Amino acid sequence: MSPRTNKPHEIVERALALSSADGCVVIADETSTANLRWAGNALTTNGVTRGRTLTVIATVDGKEGTASGVVSRSGVTAADLEPLVRAAEAAARGA
Repeated sequence: MSPRTNKPHEIVERALALSSADGCVVIADETSTANLRWAGNALTTNGVTRGRTLTVIATVDGKEGTASGVVSRSGVTAADLEPLVRAAEAAARGA
């Protein structure tokens, strides 16, 4: 995966591949908004913003059942994937 991967399915697949938990779910939530400003019946300003939030849900089997850990972050890059997955796994193991 390149450091600048923009395709949500590639990011999800990479995060799943990084997981060493008993179970893992990865959710990529993308948003896009358009901002328009009108004055005097004319468009004066416009712009588009995009955002992505990645949520990792890790599960681990324990003596008393299954524990889960959920970590969600926005602005995730390829370099941020492994720490995000590890944080969710640590949260599950600590539950």
